[in-house]
Amino acid sequence: MKNILNPRNPRFWLFAPFIGLGLLAAIYLFIWQVLGDRINEAMLDNGVSWQSNEVSGFPARLTFDIEQPAWQGDGMSWRNPAMQMTLMPFNDQHAIVDFKGAHQIGYSGHPLTLDHKGHMVSVVADLEGLARLSMDVTKPNLQTMLDGRKLEIYAAHLDAQMRRQPENAARYDLAVESEKLFINRGKEIGRLTGLFDYDLNLLTETDIDALAGEKITVQKLNLMRGELTLAARGALVLGKSGHLRGKLDFNFVNLRALVDALEEFGLSRRRDRNRLLLLGGLATAFGGSTQDRINLTLHFRDKSTYLDKIKLGPAPRWRP
Repeated sequence: MKNILNPRNPRFWLFAPFIGLGLLAAIYLFIWQVLGDRINEAMLDNGVSWQSNEVSGFPARLTFDIEQPAWQGDGMSWRNPAMQMTLMPFNDQHAIVDFKGAHQIGYSGHPLTLDHKGHMVSVVADLEGLARLSMDVTKPNLQTMLDGRKLEIYAAHLDAQMRRQPENAARYDLAVESEKLFINRGKEIGRLTGLFDYDLNLLTETDIDALAGEKITVQKLNLMRGELTLAARGALVLGKSGHLRGKLDFNFVNLRALVDALEEFGLSRRRDRNRLLLLGGLATAFGGSTQDRINLTLHFRDKSTYLDKIKLGPAPRWRP
């Protein structure tokens, strides 16, 4: 019987394409496995651990089904019941991550829990680090302790887009949009959209005390809450005292609705109500405002909050 692998055998050219495809498939499988191993090694090198990790998706993608993923750093930790991460074999700079359960986060000894009904993240990285991040969260629920009291923030939906600034690789733009945002079970904040400019160190620093002095530029902040419509911009600084410093220039519709909201969230006292309404009336009369739209400035200084010159109460705390 003639050897069909001999090119002189007429049957060789009949089987040659299939042999070639088989060799290509074997080479591609080898490369696919090497890429999977390389990504696993990169996660381990960056402190990520897991209970089990299964790789699937050949040949179109690399899918990592990870049980009990966790990460431990200096002063910071994270764990989750399970997650699924998907990449394209020849584009390992872009990953889609689907988190299956609540995030348990530790930061400088302070525990935080972020529960949800669905959490998808799209991450793009390059040689300079994180380039873009998109996050879609259904019914997020953040719980922690702040100043000795329980703090709970939840929403019907949260969408966030983060991108590195082309002119400054250390700073990022963050766009956030939330639907039906609430705090502490029943206190409705409303529909919030915002655009912020901040240093990546704000997210990566593991020592909470080292964050003091970090600046957040509020390029745009819009809030719709019942009859209140509010737009703001300004800059905030994480003060060494643990309180916010800075100011926000407000442009809003319906002064009474704003005063009601300030009282509900404990940012002003009932006895200041008439003073605030008078201040709004003066802004309308002398500040270039109209009956429908009023301009005022909210200041955070000396651990206190001021609406123009009226002291409302303590400034918000940014750290436990």
